[in-house]
Amino acid sequence: MKNILCILSVWAISIGILCPSVAVGAPAAKKSPSLSSQKGKGKIFPPNSKFLKVAGHDAYLALPEGVKAGAKTPWLWYCPSDFKLPGKLEQWMMKKCLDNGIAVAGIDVRGDFGTPAGRKIFSAFHQELTENHGLTKKVCLLARSYGGTQMYNWAAEHPESVACLAGIYPVCNLASYPGLQSAAGKYKMTQEQFIKELSKHNPIDRLAPLAKAKVPIYHNTGDIDTLVPPKDNTFLVEKRYKALEGDITVTIFKGQGHNYWTGFFEDKAMAAFIIKHAKKTAGPSKALPKVLFFGDSISGGYTNPLTKLLEGKAELVKLGAVAGYRIKKQPLWQGRPAGYLNFGNAMMCVSDFDRFKRHLSETKYDVIHFNFGLNDIFRGRNGKWHSSPEKYAEHLSRIVALLKTNGANIIWANTTPIPANAPHMPMGDDLIYNAAAAKVMKKNNIPINDLHSVVTNWDGYAEWKKGNNVHFSGAVYSKLAEQIARKITAALESPTR
Repeated sequence: MKNILCILSVWAISIGILCPSVAVGAPAAKKSPSLSSQKGKGKIFPPNSKFLKVAGHDAYLALPEGVKAGAKTPWLWYCPSDFKLPGKLEQWMMKKCLDNGIAVAGIDVRGDFGTPAGRKIFSAFHQELTENHGLTKKVCLLARSYGGTQMYNWAAEHPESVACLAGIYPVCNLASYPGLQSAAGKYKMTQEQFIKELSKHNPIDRLAPLAKAKVPIYHNTGDIDTLVPPKDNTFLVEKRYKALEGDITVTIFKGQGHNYWTGFFEDKAMAAFIIKHAKKTAGPSKALPKVLFFGDSISGGYTNPLTKLLEGKAELVKLGAVAGYRIKKQPLWQGRPAGYLNFGNAMMCVSDFDRFKRHLSETKYDVIHFNFGLNDIFRGRNGKWHSSPEKYAEHLSRIVALLKTNGANIIWANTTPIPANAPHMPMGDDLIYNAAAAKVMKKNNIPINDLHSVVTNWDGYAEWKKGNNVHFSGAVYSKLAEQIARKITAALESPTR
């Protein structure tokens, strides 16, 4: 009989009918159960994701189809993106967002529970995506489970950057989950220290800034969730947020706990909530400011790095010796394909004034940046300039007068140096022509971008000037592009625009 009872007891324990700790009166195990993010079949990222490294942490960004350059794209920030998330269950919501023109992104903060260190990483991620990837400053946050601690603690400190908060059975109370002892360890404090500091880190105690900023909230939860009980988390947030006159909606799914039921993740009301508030952040589409730049072959050298530096900040239009601007249905001009304006020097610019004037009357620019000199300086075999300094100044005066009719902020870039052995261009002629140009620009109140000094201050200048090539390596062109980008950006921000 004893053998039969032992066999039955072992069988009962193995299928979970009995709990050994209860049967023998032992204390409950201290180890917290695993949350859902630590289970599943591994990460599944949304379509067309690109992967980033921010503050040393892995991150992803998926943009919707048809995003226009420079357009501010609304976005959903999913958290946590730790362990094996996002996974299969997240794909429905992510697809809904992408199909509605909303980007999806996340960063792996390695199981963080909303600690100050984790919040700093979140801030770096937000800055990276909004400043360098064209996303709107305001973001919709969606948290699953313990991601609620990440979401709420960052949002409480940046309410102006939050369009809405949504949560799938989110952890909002560290005393409830993972419990004070475990949470203290995650915050690298003793339990006594953490209890004293709890209100500074517990989402349920940090709702006031969100209510003041009128951030809408949506949660769904199961009524039999014992891991993250709604009475200590979602229901407590709901009660306190309403007391603060905050906007919060809670959907309760009967008979559901902290599980993988697809209803949590394919909640149509939640999707509509996120899409509605995400689209509000985009506002009316705003065209990028338009910048015209043109000049001799030096301008061709800095074109690519300049384009990269101003990507998403300005629409660049290039005229010049190496990159013509096509105007259709125009006759062949100076041996170039039909319709190209070729401004390799001031003399050629003036020779095609009629078409240039028409172009400027039809196209409004915010900033115009231009440089000439090297091709104007060029001397023939008899040693005479093709265009004397006096003639050069006359051409520049005509060009500046025409540019002013466009209404743009105008920037003149002076001529880069001439090396000692450049054919048909004696060293020092650059200074003569820059002096002539400076008088024209001073008379017309045109600021001068001193590209000449960028080159002379370059570490390799002494060696380069012994040569015979007026052009530079890519590194020097990058330095020129950086200075030009700064000047253009300052002009775009100028109140006189």
